[in-house]
Amino acid sequence: MEEIQKHFDQSGGDFLLSPGEYQGPLTVSRPCILDGAGSTLWAEHGPVLTITAPGVTIKNLRVEITGGADTNGTAVQCTAPSVTFTQVEVNGDVVGLSQEAPNWKFPRVAALGTFAADAENRFQIQLEAPADAEVVCRMKDLRIAPVRLRPGMNTLTLTTQRLRDNTILYGEIFIQTQVTRRIYIYGKAVKGAPVANASAAAENAGLPQGSLPADPIVLHQPDEAVEVLQRGQRVSLRGLYDHELKIVYEHQGTARPLEVDCYCFLLRDNGKASSDEDLVFFGNMESPDHAVRVPTTGLETVAQICLDRVGSLVQKIVLCYAIYGDDSRLHFSMVSGPRIRFFDGTKELYQFALSSLSDEKAVVAAEFYRYKGEWKLKPVGAGYRAGLAKLCESYGIQTE
Repeated sequence: MEEIQKHFDQSGGDFLLSPGEYQGPLTVSRPCILDGAGSTLWAEHGPVLTITAPGVTIKNLRVEITGGADTNGTAVQCTAPSVTFTQVEVNGDVVGLSQEAPNWKFPRVAALGTFAADAENRFQIQLEAPADAEVVCRMKDLRIAPVRLRPGMNTLTLTTQRLRDNTILYGEIFIQTQVTRRIYIYGKAVKGAPVANASAAAENAGLPQGSLPADPIVLHQPDEAVEVLQRGQRVSLRGLYDHELKIVYEHQGTARPLEVDCYCFLLRDNGKASSDEDLVFFGNMESPDHAVRVPTTGLETVAQICLDRVGSLVQKIVLCYAIYGDDSRLHFSMVSGPRIRFFDGTKELYQFALSSLSDEKAVVAAEFYRYKGEWKLKPVGAGYRAGLAKLCESYGIQTE
Protein backbone atom coordinates (compact mmCIF):
# COMPACT_ATOMS: atom_id res chain seq x y z
CA MET A 1 0.00 0.00 0.00
CA GLU A 2 1.19 3.51 -0.79
CA GLU A 3 1.56 6.19 1.92
CA ILE A 4 -0.68 8.53 0.00
CA GLN A 5 -0.87 11.41 2.50
CA LYS A 6 2.92 11.63 2.66
CA HIS A 7 3.19 11.65 -1.14
CA PHE A 8 0.54 14.35 -1.44
CA ASP A 9 2.13 16.58 1.19
CA GLN A 10 5.56 16.31 -0.43
CA SER A 11 4.28 17.03 -3.93
CA GLY A 12 3.27 20.39 -5.34
CA GLY A 13 0.59 21.44 -7.78
CA ASP A 14 -1.69 18.81 -9.29
CA PHE A 15 -1.54 15.25 -7.96
CA LEU A 16 -1.67 12.30 -10.38
CA LEU A 17 -1.91 8.76 -9.04
CA SER A 18 -0.71 5.65 -10.78
CA PRO A 19 -3.51 3.09 -11.21
CA GLY A 20 -3.73 0.95 -8.09
CA GLU A 21 -5.02 0.79 -4.54
CA TYR A 22 -4.20 3.34 -1.84
CA GLN A 23 -4.99 3.27 1.85
CA GLY A 24 -6.38 6.50 3.26
CA PRO A 25 -7.33 8.67 4.88
CA LEU A 26 -6.23 11.55 2.65
CA THR A 27 -6.73 15.27 3.27
CA VAL A 28 -6.51 17.58 0.23
CA SER A 29 -5.35 20.86 1.73
CA ARG A 30 -4.38 22.89 -1.36
CA PRO A 31 -6.16 23.88 -4.59
CA CYS A 32 -5.28 21.25 -7.19
CA ILE A 33 -6.53 18.59 -9.57
CA LEU A 34 -6.36 15.12 -8.05
CA ASP A 35 -6.54 12.55 -10.85
CA GLY A 36 -6.94 9.00 -9.54
CA ALA A 37 -6.46 7.37 -12.97
CA GLY A 38 -9.03 4.75 -11.98
CA SER A 39 -7.47 4.03 -8.57
CA THR A 40 -9.24 3.12 -5.33
CA LEU A 41 -8.73 5.13 -2.14
CA TRP A 42 -9.98 3.21 0.89
CA ALA A 43 -10.01 3.18 4.67
CA GLU A 44 -11.72 1.08 7.30
CA HIS A 45 -13.11 4.21 8.99
CA GLY A 46 -14.32 7.50 7.53
CA PRO A 47 -13.81 10.06 6.36
CA VAL A 48 -11.63 8.52 3.68
CA LEU A 49 -11.17 11.71 1.64
CA THR A 50 -11.34 15.16 3.26
CA ILE A 51 -11.17 18.36 1.19
CA THR A 52 -10.29 21.53 3.10
CA ALA A 53 -9.12 23.81 0.26
CA PRO A 54 -11.30 25.62 -2.31
CA GLY A 55 -10.85 25.12 -6.04
CA VAL A 56 -10.18 21.38 -5.85
CA THR A 57 -11.11 18.97 -8.66
CA ILE A 58 -11.30 15.24 -7.94
CA LYS A 59 -11.60 12.90 -10.92
CA ASN A 60 -11.24 9.26 -11.98
CA LEU A 61 -11.25 7.91 -8.42
CA ARG A 62 -13.14 5.37 -6.32
CA VAL A 63 -13.49 6.22 -2.61
CA GLU A 64 -14.52 3.36 -0.36
CA ILE A 65 -15.31 2.59 3.29
CA THR A 66 -14.33 -1.00 4.08
CA GLY A 67 -15.26 -1.20 7.78
CA GLY A 68 -18.47 -2.60 9.23
CA ALA A 69 -21.78 -0.94 9.95
CA ASP A 70 -20.54 0.44 13.29
CA THR A 71 -17.83 2.58 11.64
CA ASN A 72 -18.03 6.20 10.46
CA GLY A 73 -19.70 5.84 7.06
CA THR A 74 -18.42 9.09 5.55
CA ALA A 75 -16.46 8.41 2.37
CA VAL A 76 -15.98 12.07 1.37
CA GLN A 77 -16.08 15.14 3.62
CA CYS A 78 -15.83 18.60 2.09
CA THR A 79 -15.40 21.78 4.16
CA ALA A 80 -14.48 24.17 1.32
CA PRO A 81 -16.39 25.76 -1.59
CA SER A 82 -15.85 25.36 -5.35
CA VAL A 83 -15.08 21.65 -5.31
CA THR A 84 -15.73 19.63 -8.48
CA PHE A 85 -16.11 15.87 -8.86
CA THR A 86 -15.78 14.10 -12.23
CA GLN A 87 -16.01 10.33 -12.70
CA VAL A 88 -15.85 9.67 -8.96
CA GLU A 89 -17.47 6.59 -7.41
CA VAL A 90 -18.15 6.38 -3.69
CA ASN A 91 -19.07 3.64 -1.27
CA GLY A 92 -20.25 5.65 1.73
CA ASP A 93 -21.71 9.07 2.49
CA VAL A 94 -20.68 12.39 0.93
CA VAL A 95 -20.85 15.30 3.38
CA GLY A 96 -20.49 19.01 2.61
CA LEU A 97 -20.42 18.87 -1.19
CA SER A 98 -22.73 21.41 -2.83
CA GLN A 99 -25.92 19.82 -4.25
CA GLU A 100 -24.94 16.44 -2.83
CA ALA A 101 -26.85 14.98 0.12
CA PRO A 102 -25.64 12.40 2.68
CA ASN A 103 -27.56 9.46 4.14
CA TRP A 104 -28.33 7.40 1.07
CA LYS A 105 -29.87 4.05 1.99
CA PHE A 106 -29.72 1.24 -0.55
CA PRO A 107 -28.36 -2.31 -0.74
CA ARG A 108 -24.84 -2.73 -2.03
CA VAL A 109 -25.74 -6.17 -3.39
CA ALA A 110 -29.03 -7.44 -4.83
CA ALA A 111 -28.76 -11.23 -4.77
CA LEU A 112 -31.63 -12.50 -6.90
CA GLY A 113 -30.89 -16.17 -6.26
CA THR A 114 -32.30 -18.70 -8.73
CA PHE A 115 -35.22 -17.71 -10.95
CA ALA A 116 -37.08 -19.19 -13.91
CA ALA A 117 -35.26 -19.71 -17.19
CA ASP A 118 -37.04 -18.81 -20.46
CA ALA A 119 -39.31 -16.33 -18.68
CA GLU A 120 -39.34 -12.70 -17.61
CA ASN A 121 -38.73 -12.32 -13.86
CA ARG A 122 -39.44 -9.19 -11.84
CA PHE A 123 -37.76 -8.06 -8.63
CA GLN A 124 -37.98 -4.91 -6.54
CA ILE A 125 -35.38 -2.97 -4.60
CA GLN A 126 -36.38 -0.35 -2.06
CA LEU A 127 -33.97 2.53 -1.62
CA GLU A 128 -34.08 5.92 0.04
CA ALA A 129 -32.65 8.86 -1.90
CA PRO A 130 -32.05 12.23 -0.22
CA ALA A 131 -31.69 13.94 -3.62
CA ASP A 132 -32.61 13.56 -7.29
CA ALA A 133 -30.55 10.94 -9.10
CA GLU A 134 -30.32 9.06 -12.39
CA VAL A 135 -30.30 5.26 -12.48
CA VAL A 136 -28.15 3.68 -15.21
CA CYS A 137 -28.09 -0.01 -16.14
CA ARG A 138 -25.78 -1.28 -18.89
CA MET A 139 -26.76 -4.94 -18.49
CA LYS A 140 -28.29 -6.16 -21.75
CA ASP A 141 -30.36 -8.84 -19.98
CA LEU A 142 -31.96 -6.55 -17.38
CA ARG A 143 -34.39 -3.63 -17.60
CA ILE A 144 -34.94 -1.16 -14.78
CA ALA A 145 -37.70 1.33 -14.00
CA PRO A 146 -37.87 4.13 -13.13
CA VAL A 147 -34.63 5.66 -14.39
CA ARG A 148 -34.99 8.74 -12.17
CA LEU A 149 -35.04 8.77 -8.38
CA ARG A 150 -36.80 11.45 -6.36
CA PRO A 151 -36.07 12.47 -2.76
CA GLY A 152 -37.64 9.98 -0.37
CA MET A 153 -38.40 6.27 -0.61
CA ASN A 154 -38.18 4.78 -4.12
CA THR A 155 -39.02 1.33 -5.47
CA LEU A 156 -36.84 0.14 -8.33
CA THR A 157 -38.23 -2.67 -10.48
CA LEU A 158 -35.78 -5.06 -12.17
CA THR A 159 -37.06 -7.19 -15.07
CA THR A 160 -34.92 -9.94 -16.56
CA GLN A 161 -34.97 -11.01 -20.19
CA ARG A 162 -35.87 -14.59 -21.07
CA LEU A 163 -32.56 -16.22 -20.18
CA ARG A 164 -31.47 -19.73 -21.06
CA ASP A 165 -31.10 -22.44 -18.44
CA ASN A 166 -28.00 -22.07 -16.21
CA THR A 167 -27.31 -18.51 -17.36
CA ILE A 168 -25.68 -16.37 -14.66
CA LEU A 169 -26.92 -12.79 -14.46
CA TYR A 170 -24.20 -10.53 -13.09
CA GLY A 171 -23.57 -6.81 -13.39
CA GLU A 172 -24.10 -3.41 -11.84
CA ILE A 173 -26.67 -0.66 -11.53
CA PHE A 174 -25.25 2.85 -11.15
CA ILE A 175 -26.90 5.66 -9.18
CA GLN A 176 -25.53 8.94 -10.47
CA THR A 177 -25.54 12.41 -8.94
CA GLN A 178 -22.31 14.41 -8.81
CA VAL A 179 -20.77 11.11 -7.76
CA THR A 180 -21.60 7.53 -8.70
CA ARG A 181 -22.90 4.81 -6.39
CA ARG A 182 -23.13 1.16 -7.38
CA ILE A 183 -25.45 -1.79 -6.70
CA TYR A 184 -24.18 -5.23 -7.73
CA ILE A 185 -26.73 -7.60 -9.25
CA TYR A 186 -26.32 -11.37 -9.11
CA GLY A 187 -28.64 -14.28 -9.95
CA LYS A 188 -29.04 -17.41 -12.03
CA ALA A 189 -31.72 -18.60 -14.46
CA VAL A 190 -32.61 -22.24 -13.81
CA LYS A 191 -35.07 -24.43 -15.65
CA GLY A 192 -37.92 -25.42 -13.34
CA ALA A 193 -37.35 -22.58 -10.84
CA PRO A 194 -40.43 -20.46 -10.05
CA VAL A 195 -41.04 -17.27 -11.97
CA ALA A 196 -40.21 -14.30 -9.74
CA ASN A 197 -42.51 -11.31 -9.67
CA ALA A 198 -42.17 -8.04 -7.81
CA SER A 199 -44.83 -8.65 -5.16
CA ALA A 200 -43.61 -12.19 -4.44
CA ALA A 201 -40.03 -10.94 -4.20
CA ALA A 202 -40.92 -8.45 -1.50
CA GLU A 203 -42.87 -11.12 0.38
CA ASN A 204 -40.02 -13.65 0.13
CA ALA A 205 -37.59 -11.09 1.50
CA GLY A 206 -39.82 -10.59 4.54
CA LEU A 207 -40.01 -6.84 4.06
CA PRO A 208 -42.69 -4.91 5.93
CA GLN A 209 -44.47 -2.27 3.87
CA GLY A 210 -42.23 0.78 3.51
CA SER A 211 -39.22 -0.80 5.23
CA LEU A 212 -35.68 -0.67 3.90
CA PRO A 213 -33.96 -4.03 3.35
CA ALA A 214 -30.58 -4.75 4.89
CA ASP A 215 -27.36 -4.94 2.89
CA PRO A 216 -27.10 -7.28 1.07
CA ILE A 217 -30.73 -7.62 -0.01
CA VAL A 218 -31.97 -11.12 -0.81
CA LEU A 219 -35.06 -10.86 -2.96
CA HIS A 220 -35.29 -14.51 -3.92
CA GLN A 221 -33.45 -16.85 -1.59
CA PRO A 222 -30.28 -18.40 -3.10
CA ASP A 223 -29.83 -22.16 -3.06
CA GLU A 224 -26.85 -21.93 -0.71
CA ALA A 225 -25.62 -19.47 1.89
CA VAL A 226 -22.52 -18.61 -0.13
CA GLU A 227 -21.33 -15.01 -0.11
CA VAL A 228 -21.02 -13.44 -3.54
CA LEU A 229 -17.95 -11.22 -3.54
CA GLN A 230 -17.84 -7.89 -5.33
CA ARG A 231 -14.96 -6.37 -7.26
CA GLY A 232 -12.63 -4.52 -4.87
CA GLN A 233 -14.17 -5.99 -1.71
CA ARG A 234 -11.73 -7.00 1.03
CA VAL A 235 -12.25 -10.14 3.09
CA SER A 236 -10.31 -11.15 6.18
CA LEU A 237 -9.04 -14.74 6.07
CA ARG A 238 -8.30 -14.91 9.78
CA GLY A 239 -8.91 -18.43 11.07
CA LEU A 240 -8.15 -20.01 7.69
CA TYR A 241 -4.36 -19.64 7.59
CA ASP A 242 -3.67 -23.30 8.38
CA HIS A 243 -6.44 -24.58 6.10
CA GLU A 244 -5.96 -25.63 2.50
CA LEU A 245 -8.04 -23.23 0.43
CA LYS A 246 -9.16 -24.44 -2.96
CA ILE A 247 -10.07 -22.02 -5.74
CA VAL A 248 -12.02 -23.51 -8.63
CA TYR A 249 -12.48 -21.80 -12.00
CA GLU A 250 -15.57 -22.70 -14.01
CA HIS A 251 -17.68 -21.41 -16.88
CA GLN A 252 -20.94 -22.31 -18.60
CA GLY A 253 -19.52 -22.91 -22.05
CA THR A 254 -17.43 -21.42 -24.85
CA ALA A 255 -18.27 -20.22 -28.35
CA ARG A 256 -15.17 -21.98 -29.72
CA PRO A 257 -12.93 -24.72 -28.34
CA LEU A 258 -10.39 -23.14 -25.99
CA GLU A 259 -8.52 -23.93 -22.78
CA VAL A 260 -8.28 -21.67 -19.73
CA ASP A 261 -5.31 -22.26 -17.41
CA CYS A 262 -4.55 -21.02 -13.89
CA TYR A 263 -1.43 -18.99 -13.00
CA CYS A 264 -0.41 -17.91 -9.48
CA PHE A 265 2.23 -15.20 -8.99
CA LEU A 266 4.01 -14.96 -5.61
CA LEU A 267 5.16 -11.35 -5.23
CA ARG A 268 7.52 -9.52 -2.89
CA ASP A 269 6.85 -6.09 -1.36
CA ASN A 270 8.02 -4.41 -4.59
CA GLY A 271 5.18 -6.10 -6.48
CA LYS A 272 7.57 -8.40 -8.38
CA ALA A 273 8.39 -12.10 -8.34
CA SER A 274 11.93 -12.91 -7.21
CA SER A 275 12.41 -15.70 -9.76
CA ASP A 276 10.60 -17.85 -12.30
CA GLU A 277 9.84 -20.32 -9.51
CA ASP A 278 7.40 -17.77 -8.09
CA LEU A 279 5.06 -18.43 -11.00
CA VAL A 280 3.00 -21.54 -10.26
CA PHE A 281 1.16 -23.09 -13.22
CA PHE A 282 0.91 -26.37 -15.15
CA GLY A 283 4.64 -26.20 -15.96
CA ASN A 284 5.69 -25.51 -12.34
CA MET A 285 2.95 -27.02 -10.23
CA GLU A 286 4.18 -26.08 -6.74
CA SER A 287 5.84 -23.04 -5.17
CA PRO A 288 9.23 -23.47 -3.44
CA ASP A 289 7.59 -23.09 0.00
CA HIS A 290 4.92 -25.72 -0.88
CA ALA A 291 2.21 -23.15 -0.10
CA VAL A 292 0.69 -22.84 -3.58
CA ARG A 293 -0.16 -25.67 -5.95
CA VAL A 294 -1.80 -25.84 -9.37
CA PRO A 295 -2.46 -29.55 -9.91
CA THR A 296 -3.09 -30.78 -13.45
CA THR A 297 -5.00 -33.92 -12.52
CA GLY A 298 -8.77 -34.02 -12.76
CA LEU A 299 -11.17 -32.05 -14.91
CA GLU A 300 -11.30 -28.88 -12.78
CA THR A 301 -9.03 -25.84 -13.11
CA VAL A 302 -7.88 -25.58 -9.50
CA ALA A 303 -5.44 -23.66 -7.33
CA GLN A 304 -4.65 -24.77 -3.77
CA ILE A 305 -3.23 -22.34 -1.20
CA CYS A 306 -2.14 -22.83 2.42
CA LEU A 307 -1.35 -19.37 3.79
CA ASP A 308 0.56 -20.64 6.84
CA ARG A 309 3.23 -22.08 4.53
CA VAL A 310 3.79 -18.93 2.48
CA GLY A 311 7.36 -17.65 2.82
CA SER A 312 7.84 -14.52 4.92
CA LEU A 313 9.11 -12.49 1.95
CA VAL A 314 5.97 -13.09 -0.10
CA GLN A 315 3.51 -10.24 0.42
CA LYS A 316 0.92 -11.06 -2.22
CA ILE A 317 -0.37 -14.02 -4.23
CA VAL A 318 -2.06 -13.00 -7.48
CA LEU A 319 -4.51 -15.50 -8.96
CA CYS A 320 -4.80 -15.24 -12.75
CA TYR A 321 -6.37 -17.11 -15.64
CA ALA A 322 -5.33 -17.05 -19.28
CA ILE A 323 -6.50 -18.59 -22.52
CA TYR A 324 -3.89 -21.06 -23.68
CA GLY A 325 -2.10 -20.55 -26.99
CA ASP A 326 -1.23 -17.71 -29.35
CA ASP A 327 -4.42 -17.65 -31.41
CA SER A 328 -5.41 -13.96 -31.37
CA ARG A 329 -8.98 -14.91 -32.30
CA LEU A 330 -9.55 -16.53 -28.90
CA HIS A 331 -10.49 -14.29 -25.98
CA PHE A 332 -12.80 -14.14 -22.97
CA SER A 333 -15.78 -12.74 -24.90
CA MET A 334 -16.17 -16.34 -26.12
CA VAL A 335 -16.47 -17.63 -22.54
CA SER A 336 -19.95 -17.71 -21.00
CA GLY A 337 -20.35 -17.02 -17.28
CA PRO A 338 -16.77 -17.39 -16.01
CA ARG A 339 -16.46 -17.35 -12.23
CA ILE A 340 -14.25 -18.57 -9.39
CA ARG A 341 -15.39 -20.40 -6.27
CA PHE A 342 -13.47 -20.47 -2.99
CA PHE A 343 -13.59 -23.59 -0.80
CA ASP A 344 -12.34 -24.52 2.66
CA GLY A 345 -12.23 -28.28 2.25
CA THR A 346 -15.68 -29.19 0.95
CA LYS A 347 -17.33 -26.04 2.34
CA GLU A 348 -17.86 -23.30 -0.21
CA LEU A 349 -17.04 -19.88 1.23
CA TYR A 350 -17.31 -17.38 -1.62
CA GLN A 351 -18.06 -16.92 -5.29
CA PHE A 352 -16.85 -14.20 -7.64
CA ALA A 353 -18.10 -13.71 -11.20
CA LEU A 354 -15.51 -12.59 -13.77
CA SER A 355 -17.86 -10.23 -15.57
CA SER A 356 -17.44 -7.50 -18.20
CA LEU A 357 -14.65 -9.30 -20.08
CA SER A 358 -14.46 -8.88 -23.86
CA ASP A 359 -11.34 -9.24 -26.01
CA GLU A 360 -8.99 -9.94 -23.09
CA LYS A 361 -6.83 -13.06 -23.22
CA ALA A 362 -5.90 -13.01 -19.51
CA VAL A 363 -7.57 -11.86 -16.31
CA VAL A 364 -6.33 -11.07 -12.80
CA ALA A 365 -9.10 -12.76 -10.83
CA ALA A 366 -8.15 -12.15 -7.19
CA GLU A 367 -5.34 -11.28 -4.81
CA PHE A 368 -4.35 -12.76 -1.45
CA TYR A 369 -2.28 -10.15 0.38
CA ARG A 370 -0.76 -9.38 3.77
CA TYR A 371 -1.89 -6.28 5.61
CA LYS A 372 -0.61 -5.49 9.13
CA GLY A 373 0.18 -9.14 9.75
CA GLU A 374 -3.17 -10.38 8.47
CA TRP A 375 -4.00 -12.21 5.24
CA LYS A 376 -6.83 -10.73 3.19
CA LEU A 377 -8.59 -11.61 -0.05
CA LYS A 378 -9.55 -9.06 -2.69
CA PRO A 379 -11.51 -9.95 -5.86
CA VAL A 380 -10.13 -8.01 -8.84
CA GLY A 381 -11.56 -9.17 -12.18
CA ALA A 382 -9.21 -7.04 -14.33
CA GLY A 383 -8.64 -8.23 -17.90
CA TYR A 384 -5.43 -7.98 -19.96
CA ARG A 385 -5.80 -7.71 -23.73
CA ALA A 386 -2.07 -8.27 -24.27
CA GLY A 387 -2.36 -11.69 -22.66
CA LEU A 388 -0.17 -13.76 -20.39
CA ALA A 389 3.23 -12.56 -21.63
CA LYS A 390 2.45 -8.95 -20.74
CA LEU A 391 1.05 -10.03 -17.39
CA CYS A 392 4.24 -11.97 -16.60
CA GLU A 393 6.35 -8.98 -17.60
CA SER A 394 4.41 -6.70 -15.24
CA TYR A 395 5.28 -9.05 -12.37
CA GLY A 396 8.97 -9.27 -13.28
CA ILE A 397 8.98 -12.63 -15.09
CA GLN A 398 10.42 -12.81 -18.59
CA THR A 399 8.85 -15.14 -21.14
CA GLU A 400 10.32 -16.44 -24.36
